[in-house]
This record gives sequence, C-alpha cells and structure tokens, in this order.
Amino acid sequence: MPDLSPESDCASGLELFAGLDDDRVERLLDGTSRMPLEPGQEFDISATDAACCIICSGRLALAVIDQERERTIGMLERGDLLVPPMDSWAAVGPGVRCYTIEASSVLLVDRSRLDRWVSEPRLAGSLVRALSDAVADRELAVAIALEPTVERRLLLKLRQLAERWGSVTPDGIRLDLRLTHQELANMVGAVRESVTLALGRLAESGEIEVRNRALLIKIPSDGRGPGQGS
Repeated sequence: MPDLSPESDCASGLELFAGLDDDRVERLLDGTSRMPLEPGQEFDISATDAACCIICSGRLALAVIDQERERTIGMLERGDLLVPPMDSWAAVGPGVRCYTIEASSVLLVDRSRLDRWVSEPRLAGSLVRALSDAVADRELAVAIALEPTVERRLLLKLRQLAERWGSVTPDGIRLDLRLTHQELANMVGAVRESVTLALGRLAESGEIEVRNRALLIKIPSDGRGPGQGS
C-alpha cells in the first residue's frame, strides 16, 4: 500500500471514494488543498475558488440569516460535501453562514477537478448520492421549521439529529452531541428560554430523557421518522 498524502489520508475510508483503489484516490486528490479551521471559525466557501469541499474532520454548522435572525439548518461532519450558494440565491436570498463547532479541516475541490471527478462513473454516482442526501436533509429542516409550536419543532429536530448521529439502545436513540439550549434554539427558530421549557415538557411527556448530559429520544411506537407526520 502506498504512503498516503495528507489529502489522501483525509479521503481514507470515506463512502465517497468507496470502490476506488488507493492509487486512484491518490491521483484524484493530487494537488488539492486542505484547510484547517479553528473552533468557532467561520468558513466562507464562496471566498475560495472551490466548486465544493469535503469535510475531512471535525464538525461544522450551516445557518441562514434572515431579518436579523439566525437559524441553523444543518450540521456537517467528516465525509459531507459543502457547495457554494448559487449566484441567484446570494443575490436575493437570506445570508448563509458556515462555522466550525469544533476544530475541523476541509478539502477544497476546484471546478476543473470536480469536472474530472464527474467523468469517473463510480465517483460521480457517489457525488450524486452525497448531494442528494444533503438536499433531503435541508428539505426536512424546512419542513420541521413550518411546524407551529416550539415543542413540536424541537421534538422533530431531535429525532432528525438522532437518525444520523444517535446510537440505538434498547430504550431509544441516545444522542451525545452535547448541544446547548441556545444551539437547539437556533435550529428551531426559537429563543433559548422557550427551548428550555419545551425540553422540560418533552421530558415530562416521556418523549425524551436526559441521561448523563446526553439525550435519549424515544422511538415513536408507529416507527415513523421526523418527516413522516405526527
């Protein structure tokens, strides 16, 4: 096995490059730039020449700012893709902010390299699936945002987070993200005090349970996920 460059090491084990041998991955990534990011640092992909970037390590938050209110619409972790906002969105839509939740690094992929990647059938399929998953995640975030009550939005958001980052236990799905009440409030478009009250009501009703600073989200008895109705 060849020695891996830092960029190839970033790609090691990622679903995006599944089915490609190490030599091929090495060539595909040769010349790419890896950017380290400190905790809390903002990352503006539009300020780079990247057509997309791959999250190599850490975790980032993606938020929109509209009418001076910020709402977190998603979180990104290792293997996720981030693309710049479309020019038409940037001209008329709410502002987009991406920042790190913890120390992170991203791999910048320029337009010409992305075009070459798309010519690789296996890699092109992986890119489409990764971007489709990102779109579905954002659509679910929008659907949750339309729910009328803070309590309902919060429950569905916790279920959405648990589906991806939780671990299944006999009692429900354990979520160890250690999000603050303010971070949850940003996700559901509410003030921190409302989220604190809503968490208390959800605990009283048995929908969630707090265990050692982690949340246990109970699985609905009908088995439906956050995007499948109440």
